[in-house]
Amino acid sequence: MAGFIEQNRWQDFLNDFSKRNQFRATRLEIVDSEAGAGEEEEFLPLVGVSFERKGGEAGSVVVLLGDDAERHVEHRIEHVQRIAPLVGEDTGLEAGLGFEDAEGAKTLLLLEDLPELPENT
Repeated sequence: MAGFIEQNRWQDFLNDFSKRNQFRATRLEIVDSEAGAGEEEEFLPLVGVSFERKGGEAGSVVVLLGDDAERHVEHRIEHVQRIAPLVGEDTGLEAGLGFEDAEGAKTLLLLEDLPELPENT
């Protein structure tokens, strides 16, 4: 991940990202150097991403995904060290966020395009 956001800007940056991309389909991937890559959720809409500045959860980022009570995910990334915006290689457009924790594990929040229905022929 390159182009990291400075920590003093995390809260504002995540608030702006959440507003721009609220309800967009996402994919959440956890990349751990020991366990490898794993997909946690796919195509759930983004509710929001927030940074916990105070209290027992200080230093954590919370990713909220879901469209109702049945399909809802709250993913907490503790001891976040770095946050980077992800940009699509082909498009140059915003493609998601990358997070790295104190142990070097990475979490990717990727913005997805929903598949289109085939046209009637």
